[in-house]
This record gives sequence, C-alpha cells and structure tokens, in this order.
Amino acid sequence: DGQPQSSSSLPFLQWIDDAPIEHTFRYGAESIEVPIKMDGGNEKETSTISSYAVMDVLLETLCNKDNYPNLERIVVAGHSAGGQFVHRWGLSSDSWCFGDAESDVNIGTEDLPAIRVVAANPRSYTYLDQRRFFPKDVSSERFSLKDEGSKAGMLSPFDELDFRLPTNAELEDCQEYNKYCWGLEENPDLHAPYITYNFKKLMMNGGGRSGGGGGDTSDLFCRYASRDIIYLSGERDVIQLGNQICNEDGYQGPSRRERSERFYTSLQIRGKEILDTCAKVAIGEVGNEGFMEEITQAKGDFCAKHMEEEEMQVHNRIVIKNVGHDHALIFQSKEGKDSMLFGPSY
Repeated sequence: DGQPQSSSSLPFLQWIDDAPIEHTFRYGAESIEVPIKMDGGNEKETSTISSYAVMDVLLETLCNKDNYPNLERIVVAGHSAGGQFVHRWGLSSDSWCFGDAESDVNIGTEDLPAIRVVAANPRSYTYLDQRRFFPKDVSSERFSLKDEGSKAGMLSPFDELDFRLPTNAELEDCQEYNKYCWGLEENPDLHAPYITYNFKKLMMNGGGRSGGGGGDTSDLFCRYASRDIIYLSGERDVIQLGNQICNEDGYQGPSRRERSERFYTSLQIRGKEILDTCAKVAIGEVGNEGFMEEITQAKGDFCAKHMEEEEMQVHNRIVIKNVGHDHALIFQSKEGKDSMLFGPSY
C-alpha cells in the first residue's frame, strides 16, 4: 500500500507479509531493504535488519540508565502472531538487557530493569529439542482426531500421549517438523540470519535426532528457562487448526490451547531432566563429559536456582476462563492485567 506519511527523514521498516509464510516479522526475518547514508558523504547503500534485532535496539534504549534512570520494569507482550513474535524473540535474543548473555556493556544485573515476556495464544512454538507429544500406541492411525478441539475443554488426554521422537513413519509424514520456526534446526526456506547466529552460539552439536533431550541445546534451554516468561491461554481457544502435520505446524497439537499446554509441559520435562543430571554430577554418580564438561553460566544458573526447590517450575502458564482467541479479553482479564503489571503468580 506504499509508504505511510511522516515528517521524519528516517526510513520505514517493513517486512514481506506473504512469503515464505505470512507475517515474516514473527520469526525474526530480515526487513525489506532500506537506504542508509554512509558516514561522511551522500553515498547511499541499502541494508536490512531482523525484526528481533529491532526489539533488541528498543529494549537496550530503555535499559540505558542515561535515558531512563528510574525505569524498573519492562513488559513485552503479544497476542496470536504477536505471541509467536515475543516467544521466539525471548528465546533467541542475546541482548545484554536480559542480564544473562555475554556482553561488552559494563553494567551489573542489579542495575537492569526486570524484563517480562507475555505470550498470549500463539499459534505455534519453537520446541527446544526434537521430541513432540505422539500417541503411545504407534500402531494406531496417527492423529485421526476429526472433532478434537471443536468445543471448550476438549483436549487430548495426556495419559494417551508420549513425549518422544517421531517414529520413521511419523517422520516421513513431516520431515520438516523440527526445522525453525517449529524447532531449532536451520530452515533454508525461512531466511533469518539473526536466529541462525544466536542459536549456534549456544548449541554445541547442532541438534540431530539422537538423544531427544541431549546436551546440545541445553545452554539455550537453560537461558530461556531463566527468563521471566508467562504464557496466557484462552480456555475457549480450542478451534481445531488443521491436520496437525506439516501444513499445520508440525505435530504441535490440534488447537492453540492444547499447543500451549503441550509446549509448557515439554519445558517442565526438559527442565527436570537437566536438573536430574546436575544432581547426579554433583554427587559423582555420572562423569562430567558431554553435558557438564564445562559448567556454563546458563547451566550453572539454572541448576543453582532450581536445585533446592521442592517442585521445579519453568516459566508460568495461565488459562483464562471463558476467553477464546481474543486479545482484548485476554489482556483485560484479571490474570492478564496481573501478568502485565507484575502482579501475583498463579
């Protein structure tokens, strides 16, 4: 529709909306090229920037005490495609503002504002290993839930599902199920160099199928788990989205509400596995090769935070009663307001 009218001489940032998938901003894609002026002259070149790098710049402007010396809290929230945006940005960002990434910025974490990410009703998530929730009975017809999710409260029973790697037959149905933006494997069809660079810095071995919950992504998981993330899910956001295979988000579940429950449960399973390994290493039951060969900041912080807890919990998930896929009702609910205003946990 052309450029919006503005009195500013700065270029507008825009993202392609229909290729290779809609709303390319939501997965950290590069912007459409914009002209930039070179230092000391009128010569112009063009450049692009990731939508997530834009968020980093905004965040770091707010975190700069010279700009906002009294700022104590920052909330970054989004609904639906916006929920996907803030979830994947919260996972991939290595901004010094979070206080958990290596940085040249000389500032103590105690001087940083608290940052909370609120992801409401996203359609899909980026899983942190290769496992998904599949039927325990692999001989049954895969995901033949024709009416699943058509009414509020209709969810797949978890006692009939296993969090596991796909069988060869399931993998054949969706070989792309673990490619970004559904998983951590590089996706040549989604050009997002910001993601490739930031993930590779924390992933030791690239994320093959073996091991399911192995150590290659544990630093990335631990860093993400250490951040203040809340998932809001509408109780009535249960419309079936599709056949649950590749054209419908790669084995994540039949509805947004169930996808939220499955992803959140996967975080608790992975967190417990990492914590159990930390405990075994601490008492000498297992050697420190592989997973704990080097006690990184992310692993050390995660284990130190959760080791003494009676019940470990990664992040927080709240189901909002009597609300469907509606951003206004989600954020205007008591739970939504509390999440946005750093209110009580649920």
